[in-house]
This record gives sequence, C-alpha cells and structure tokens, in this order.
Amino acid sequence: MASLLLFNPENDLALAAGTSNYTPPAAAVKIRAAGALLPMWFAKPGDFILAPPELADKAREMRERYGIHGEIFTTDKAPEITKCIPWGWSAYAARLFRAAGIADSILPDDKLLYDIRQLSHRRTSISILKALSYPLLPIEAFTVEQAVNAVDSFSGEAYLKYPWSGSGRGVFPVSGITDQFIRLAEGAIRRQGSVIIEPRYTCIKDFAMLFYCSDAKAHFHGLSFFKTQPGGAYSGNIIAPQSYIAEKIGLPHSELDSLKHSLEEALTNCVASAYNGPVGIDMMIAERNGLRLTVPCIEINLRYTMGFIAQTIAGVTRQAEPSLLRL
Repeated sequence: MASLLLFNPENDLALAAGTSNYTPPAAAVKIRAAGALLPMWFAKPGDFILAPPELADKAREMRERYGIHGEIFTTDKAPEITKCIPWGWSAYAARLFRAAGIADSILPDDKLLYDIRQLSHRRTSISILKALSYPLLPIEAFTVEQAVNAVDSFSGEAYLKYPWSGSGRGVFPVSGITDQFIRLAEGAIRRQGSVIIEPRYTCIKDFAMLFYCSDAKAHFHGLSFFKTQPGGAYSGNIIAPQSYIAEKIGLPHSELDSLKHSLEEALTNCVASAYNGPVGIDMMIAERNGLRLTVPCIEINLRYTMGFIAQTIAGVTRQAEPSLLRL
C-alpha cells in the first residue's frame, strides 16, 4: 500500500476558479517547481512523490541526509497507489492525479470535491468565529450596497477579501468608500458571488494552529509561527521546537490550551463531518481601537501549510537554532 503525494500550492487559485480545467499562472508554476519535493517530509516508507523525474537525484540526497522517505513517481507504479495526498484538494488536483494514471476509484468523487470547495470559502471562518463566540464578526456581502454598509459598520477601516483566496492574496485594505473599493467589490461579487468585509486590525504577531480532521473529529497537531509582509502576504515560517514557538507567540499557556480545545470543537462541528485532512487556522495578536486582543481565526486553510512542513523539519533535524523556512 503506497501513497502518492503532490505539492500543488496553486490549489487556492484553483478553488477560486472552480473548474478542473484551471491553468495556473507562471508564477504559481514556479513555486510548485521550487517546492516539488516538500511532501517528502510527510512521506512514509514506500510512498511516491508526483514530481519531475529530473529531481530523482535530489530526492535520493534528501533521503540519505535526513532519513526521510519518498521516491519520484513513475507511471508503472500507478497500480501500487492506494491513496493520493495533495497539498490541497480541488477538481484541478484530482485532474493532476488522473493525468498521472491514477484511477478514479481512489480519488474523491465530485460531491466531496464540491463540499471541500464550499468549506474553503471564507464564510467558514465566520462560522468558526461564531462558534467561538468572538464578538467582532466579518460580514459576507452579496451586493455592493451591503459591502458599503459593512465597511461603515467597521468605522470605515476594514479589509475586503475575496471568498476564495489564500496566503495573503485577494486581500485589500479599505479606508473609507473609494472608487477602487467599489470596483473590487463588484469584481469579487461578479466572479465569486460575494465579498467578505472584515474589521481592520493592527497586527502585532501572526501565528497559526494546525489540526487534522479524521473520523468526523478535529485533532490538534501543533503551533505555527510565521512572518508576513506589510500587505499581509506570507513570507516565511519559523523552524523551531514547539516550546520556542509558544514562547514567541507569547500568550499564557492557559489561553493557548483553551483556544486549542475550542477550535477542536468548532472544527469538529463545522468542518470535520465533510473533510478528512490537514487544517491550518491563521490567527493574530492585534490591536484595534487601542485594545489588544487575540483574533482566533483570520483564515482557515483546508490543506497543508508551510507550518506543517516547518514543524516536521524541526522534529526531524532537531536543530538548536531557529531558522526561517521560505520558498
């Protein structure tokens, strides 16, 4: 029994497109190529990586250096594959596996892929925040008028977010109602059916909690501490022991434990009945209107994240000094 693993970081864009015939932009293809062997950190003995054959020597070097697993997949190995593990699922990801010779019988069916896409919509973040009784909820707007009213409700300082997007993309700061805001809102509603308006915070620290969903339950997997650019785009993850990451986050252990258990329950109720796999929940310590607060769900990613990779590398290498993981 072997699994076939795939690094497809363009999957967020594919979910937005909503079609198996999606064609990623050149920049996304470049990122995929740069990280093609990252799934080796998750692979088990006998597993394969869906990556270019010219990376076979590099894969061998990584196995020898770190004691990890995974060989480059070739089509003659297709009959051995019993499970496919992409970075994230979509109709597009399923198409990539089919093109490699994988049978439909071990791929998610159309209904499951549809459900995963719906759960990947940013409204799931709103459901999580509701389940946590967080008082300042984002607003999903289905018309430009609703979007304008939502910005006004946040005193003119907000973020406009596309419903399907990730890693800081599709996110735009808003200061009052401008022509640009109207164009962005109209475009999001036309292409994706709605737009998310969120309160604007001053970020102090970005971090995340990692979970796995299986058997209709969510289970905590670890903490992730990452860096973002001023506009919110992801720039890198800290590779370090969990104790160091908890110290960098700086919240009391009791608050982290309470947040972990609350999110396990919220994910179990909102996500786990229809999804098996990794989940990353981005959050932040922030300020708004002079108050310091923990925002427990900025974004939910129903896929692997670089936080999972950083945690695995830290466990395998046991390096003494923290470092930054980036592509």
